[in-house]
Amino acid sequence: MTNVEKKDKKTLFLLDGHSITHRAFYALPLLTNDDGQYTNAVFGFIRMLFSLTDEWNPDRMIVTFDKKAPTFRHEEYEEYKANRKKMPEELVPQISLLQQTLAKLEIPIIAEEGYEADDLLGTLSKQAAAQNYDVYIITGDRDALQLVSENIKVMYTRKGLSDLVIYDLEKIFDKYEIPPEKLIDMKGLMGDSSDNIPGVPGIGEKTAIKLLKQFDSIDEILNNIDQVSGKKRKENLKKFTDQAKMSYRLAKIKRDVPLKLDFDKCRLDLYDDGQVVEHFKKLGFSSLLDRFEYKKEIQPENINFLNVGETELEELKQKALEYKEIAFSLKIAKDSCARNGKITEILYAFQDESVYSYKTENNKIADALKEILESETIEKLFINAKESSLALLCAGIEVKNISFEPLLAYYLLQPSSSLPDLEEIFSRELDIGMQEFSQDQILAVETIKLFKLRDILIKKLKDDSLYDLFKNMELPLIKVLAQMEYNGVKIDKDWLQQLSDKLEKRLEIITKKAHELAGEDFNLNSPKQLGEILFEKLGLPVIKRTKTGYSTNANVLEKLEGKHPIIPLISEYRELAKLKSTYIDSLPPLINSETGKIHTSFNQMVTATGRLSSTNPNLQNIPIRTEEGREIRKAFIPSSDNMILLAVDYSQIELRVFAHLSGDKRLKEAFNSGRDIHTETASEIFEVEAEQVSPNLRRHAKVINFGLAYGMSAYGLSQDLDIPVEEAQDYIDKYFERFSGVKKYMDETIQKVKEKGYAETLYGRKRYIPEINSSNYHRRSFAERSAINTPVQGTAADIMKKSMLDVYDSLKDIDLEINILLQVHDELVFEVANKDLEKAALLIKDKMEAAAELDVPLLVDLQIAENWRDKEDYEVGSNA
Repeated sequence: MTNVEKKDKKTLFLLDGHSITHRAFYALPLLTNDDGQYTNAVFGFIRMLFSLTDEWNPDRMIVTFDKKAPTFRHEEYEEYKANRKKMPEELVPQISLLQQTLAKLEIPIIAEEGYEADDLLGTLSKQAAAQNYDVYIITGDRDALQLVSENIKVMYTRKGLSDLVIYDLEKIFDKYEIPPEKLIDMKGLMGDSSDNIPGVPGIGEKTAIKLLKQFDSIDEILNNIDQVSGKKRKENLKKFTDQAKMSYRLAKIKRDVPLKLDFDKCRLDLYDDGQVVEHFKKLGFSSLLDRFEYKKEIQPENINFLNVGETELEELKQKALEYKEIAFSLKIAKDSCARNGKITEILYAFQDESVYSYKTENNKIADALKEILESETIEKLFINAKESSLALLCAGIEVKNISFEPLLAYYLLQPSSSLPDLEEIFSRELDIGMQEFSQDQILAVETIKLFKLRDILIKKLKDDSLYDLFKNMELPLIKVLAQMEYNGVKIDKDWLQQLSDKLEKRLEIITKKAHELAGEDFNLNSPKQLGEILFEKLGLPVIKRTKTGYSTNANVLEKLEGKHPIIPLISEYRELAKLKSTYIDSLPPLINSETGKIHTSFNQMVTATGRLSSTNPNLQNIPIRTEEGREIRKAFIPSSDNMILLAVDYSQIELRVFAHLSGDKRLKEAFNSGRDIHTETASEIFEVEAEQVSPNLRRHAKVINFGLAYGMSAYGLSQDLDIPVEEAQDYIDKYFERFSGVKKYMDETIQKVKEKGYAETLYGRKRYIPEINSSNYHRRSFAERSAINTPVQGTAADIMKKSMLDVYDSLKDIDLEINILLQVHDELVFEVANKDLEKAALLIKDKMEAAAELDVPLLVDLQIAENWRDKEDYEVGSNA
């Protein structure tokens, strides 16, 4: 039987609320809605409920729950279920949230003082079967199998939520060889560790079934103990007779709970669509909304495209000046490089919900539209604002006064979650099911409804005290990032080719040596072949196994260091091969054929802490610690011979932020006096004079300083310094003893995040960390580290963004030949004409060091170079 579409009798589905909720909780990752409520168990439960109704089409449905109060079983046996683990803290509030959700769906919820959900399932199934219903009990608890009869079946959730096994009479006999009601006797004999039912020692499932097949019931067994085989078994049955009878009573599901229910009123079509939709939207269950009939914001037939040409644009310009705001979305034909994107169509709309389409040719845009886009007084609401700004820059237009970007607003509201696409956002917030529209219509709908979405999301930003960050930092930054992507950075392709050839030869030499040491040829890129060589041919100790063979990862190779000369060769081969494939050989195809530059994409909506990232290529990860990695940076050069690269790097910005946030006197004194913070820390922890701090002690102190700012544990520190955990803990204890303000700050920060549910930067950026209250130690520990790190790293990222804005705006106001090219970690890279170097360097230094007012000074280091590798320190004058 696969479904119940063809049925002679009505069907009733009885759901075991707590059992399925637990399964749902562990089947899905932790999810939260906009209000920070945990929702994964509720979502999983409701999704399973809908899956059941879609496949089986039941006529009636009821959900049963346990109550917190003790039951009659606890009164008989105090230790009943005493060994049950405490419900996870993230699940506790979801029980009531689920019950609220079921109430919205008008699905009856049954819970009775003194009884378990099983007793309710047993009673309701018996009553319904007597009224000629086919009953299906859905549960993850095998206890319910005793209820199976001709008209009652159990759908057992074997694994997760989707793997259901249906137990009917035949299935019970096949599995246990006894009828369902005898499963009670079986449990009375063998007990149940999950419920802490003792049973009879020494009797397991097989023995219990064997005895029941011989004697039929637990009473018959206990009345005929002398006929039972096995001396020890007889002794235990005699000794634990009362315990066996009690276990039977505990295991037996009651079927006579005083319940009166009209099953005809348990239909599945009684809910109000609008109320359910509103509730689901609040929970963030937008993927479930399309099941319901409710008033859509907009219908496909209502979309009215007004195609405009050059002559109509003048009139529209007047309309834009009248409305003072206009919504835009662009269609851009892209190739492998975003810088080459060509605008094919511009859609725009006003508050009156008319949408206009202007088609472009060869990226030529009419002057009237150019005036609107460059107007300082007309606000622009933009879909994909940064990509659109870049495309418009390529068309000779610098967009000004962007007042709203939906994805950016959503990112600030939910920085820890993966960013949904625009269709999902419109569906969640405006009840617009985009599947009803064609691709052409979707962009038009989004443009029309951008104003309404703006109103909703701006209110949320204001409610969360995030609007200032959105308006004054993130939105203005769009123009800076678009300009940086437009500028790009010139690449010395010949140097990369030389480097590639050089590494290719080195890899060939390494391969030859490795083959000689192994005594045979093998593929160094194959973990399987390498494992066979290392652990079978060469007989090295096996460190770790995988499902497919031996592990040869970096940790394994590190532990094998010194055991055979082939090991360092393998490590070097991997490092060089990765450099070659990931950077050296992958950069040339990304060079724009028109500009000779790489135009990376800077992302401001990816990291939970607010840091920028980059893709195509990822410039944040170009290695700098190895000589070969630094060689790659030599390929990054100025655009012309009369220009030079200027790199401006914040000096220890995160530690300075850490000193400010913690308020620790010693940390602040060290920075304010200009002393080296790592030497200062080494002097305090290792109890030596500053002059006696060796490079190795300073290195240890540096790891400790940055590690603690990132919430590092003693174990993590021990791994970084290659020292015992006890020694690492001693370092940490000494650090907290000397810098007591740091310990106090960290403890208070964790407590605040536990109370609020989020960490916060000095600029009000929030990162939600619900796992900080997790019952899982590893999850909670990671969350606590995030709670400490987020205000530090996030504030440093905010300061960098503010400095980018300040520098960008200042450079616009003066006549200097300079371009901002890159932002990598704490560094900004510019190209500047040699004649303007002094002025530009001084301006940038002043703006970056004045970007934030902290209790310690912000300092930048300036370097100049003919390429990004060969940087030399550069000193400028000061306005002080």
